[in-house]
Amino acid sequence: MSYHIIDLKEQTQPNIVCPQCQHAVLDWAQTQYIQPCEHTAFIALDLGFEYISDRFEHTLKVTVDEIHDHDLNVWQQIQASSLDTLMIYTMNLGVADYKRYVGFVVSS
Repeated sequence: MSYHIIDLKEQTQPNIVCPQCQHAVLDWAQTQYIQPCEHTAFIALDLGFEYISDRFEHTLKVTVDEIHDHDLNVWQQIQASSLDTLMIYTMNLGVADYKRYVGFVVSS
């Protein structure tokens, strides 16, 4: 898999806008702050997935249930995906060095 990482080091809860359609995928002003668009591959924490598209899930080497049941490293599983190209935003959660990852499928 090929991916481009954008590390949002200074922000623990930034709003995230899709780089392709400009939809607010994470918007902390909303009660339902997670609103994936058609380009969103996943929204994950080191602890597990908050959202995963069917397309992305099919590219993983193990199922999401296996990742959660066996406490597998989410970041390693994301990196092992067979999806062609992703843009991944990473940000600190502010607790115990945990991170959130938001991945978008990049159109060619």
